Amino acid sequence: MPGACSKSTYFGIALFALQFIFLAGQSQKMPEAYYRAVAALEQNDTQNALRWADSCFTVKPYRYQFYLIKGQAQLKANLYSEAIENFLQAEKQRTGVASYQLARTYCLTGDTLNCIEWTRRNLQSVFREPESKYQLSSDFKFAQSLKEWQNLWLNEWYSPIEKDFFYAKYLIENQSYDEAIELLNKRIKSSKSKADLFEVRGLAHLGAGNFTLALRDFESAYKRSKRNYHYLALQSQALYHLNQHENALKLIGQAIEKSGEKPEYLLFKSQILAKLNRWTEGYETIKKYLEFFPNNFDANLQLATNAYNAGFYTDALLAIAKMLKFTPNNPELIQLRGKIYLKTEQPRQALIDFDKAIALNYKISESYLLKGQALLKVGEHDEACRCFSISGSLGNIEAQGLHYNTCKQK
Repeated sequence: MPGACSKSTYFGIALFALQFIFLAGQSQKMPEAYYRAVAALEQNDTQNALRWADSCFTVKPYRYQFYLIKGQAQLKANLYSEAIENFLQAEKQRTGVASYQLARTYCLTGDTLNCIEWTRRNLQSVFREPESKYQLSSDFKFAQSLKEWQNLWLNEWYSPIEKDFFYAKYLIENQSYDEAIELLNKRIKSSKSKADLFEVRGLAHLGAGNFTLALRDFESAYKRSKRNYHYLALQSQALYHLNQHENALKLIGQAIEKSGEKPEYLLFKSQILAKLNRWTEGYETIKKYLEFFPNNFDANLQLATNAYNAGFYTDALLAIAKMLKFTPNNPELIQLRGKIYLKTEQPRQALIDFDKAIALNYKISESYLLKGQALLKVGEHDEACRCFSISGSLGNIEAQGLHYNTCKQK
């Protein structure tokens, strides 16, 4: 099989799928307030999570996801009674969907009877969590020493196929892609196999760099569950890695529309638009994502890159300045800032940044090329030629051309 995926590929897998497997609600279009509540909760901003969760209830019909996110925010704020009330409301709409959260909450309050009862209900439901999730969570620590708890786990709650499914997820999270594929191949033997099995095998193929096979699996998953827009997003990701960027853009656009503009999909759309050199569109798209996750480093870097290429230099400099407060020696940001200074006729400022990039051993060939260009603008011809020579010796064709035309033709 081809080699394992790059860091960026794996980031995409984690972003798109591992956290969403078995997460209900992928077929429903959600309001912006819901995504803002989720984003706030992920960033431990409990106050805003509660505020946005309340805003969800201005939209009808009320959905169990609204009660779930509000309950989770209340649980984070140690508002246990209020959290239980909302989880129970979610349960009324869809049995089992909040059972794990109720088990957690009751365990945290020391209510042994309800802790065990809701754990049992979770294990009996289609939303049952893997045993490892219970074992590794400190929320259940007090219950694990109880005889009632231990007796509960004497039952065989998981079918052989479920055990393989959960283990395959574990293997993917640990980048053991080939082993996960081999395991799932034994389970996917007919057209009757469920969508989630194709999804997880597709993720393993994606991680292993088998992008065509990943695409086929995500297509198979979508055929079995056409209401699940997440499978469109996963197909888009596979197409992206197959360099079919226009098709990838089309599918992620469908996923965005069907989901109600899920922020993670906006981030990925911006990455696709960058590949298509559609910088202004990418800039506007990533700005929308950053309304939800303003401190996401990768997104801010994408914003700065898009702004630079779109000619929005002030916006790019502002984004870079924001990030440099947290990572003052980030060579990628420093070089990008130097490029902006060079574009805006500030060559001496650019030289400072290119020297820093070189000192940090960042893209040496390109940094020397850029330094040479800045030196030409300040009239230091000989030193510029030296930089072009160094860059050219490292294989930079543009620098070789500049050295020939600017230095040898002197």
